[in-house]
Amino acid sequence: MTLRERNRLRTAADVETAALELFERDGYDATTVERIAARAGISSATFFRYFRAKEDVLFSGEDASADALVALVAGRPDRRRTVAALAEPVCRFAHRSVAGPATDGQRLTHLVMTTPALEARSLRLRLRWEREIAAQLAREAGTDRPDLRHTLVAAIAVSCLTSALRAGHHTGASITHLTRRAFAHCADLTR
Repeated sequence: MTLRERNRLRTAADVETAALELFERDGYDATTVERIAARAGISSATFFRYFRAKEDVLFSGEDASADALVALVAGRPDRRRTVAALAEPVCRFAHRSVAGPATDGQRLTHLVMTTPALEARSLRLRLRWEREIAAQLAREAGTDRPDLRHTLVAAIAVSCLTSALRAGHHTGASITHLTRRAFAHCADLTR
């Protein structure tokens, strides 16, 4: 990695840290791009070289998270294309993304789950996870496009995850535990 690439990554990380701190302290709506840039020690123009809007700072890991989730689904030992078969990879994803009470992932999740202005972006991410898991299940079945079953299985699995995320920010319970409980509840509902 070149010095320029390292500097670029460091600046992006500085902006993300500054934004998260300001959003938590002052609220998402009250925090401006100018204040984030000043806290990160850069100009507003530099901020916009890295992010299109302040919302993008919170979702900067969107591509990586979708890729990680699909990779866990693709690498699962249970090769069935069922909700039960997706429980373990989705729980592992939840643990890796939001483990521990004071991690940036936990803080970010709490902020996204409690900020109405972020609901639309959060929903788009959820739909992306559903679409990409359904596409993975279709590839495993040897088809070009997901069918209704692939789409439904993916939607239920992601609903278990997002339900756990919503419950977790209220209860403080382990996201892995809550995700497992959501899958268990789902199994109970279909009996």
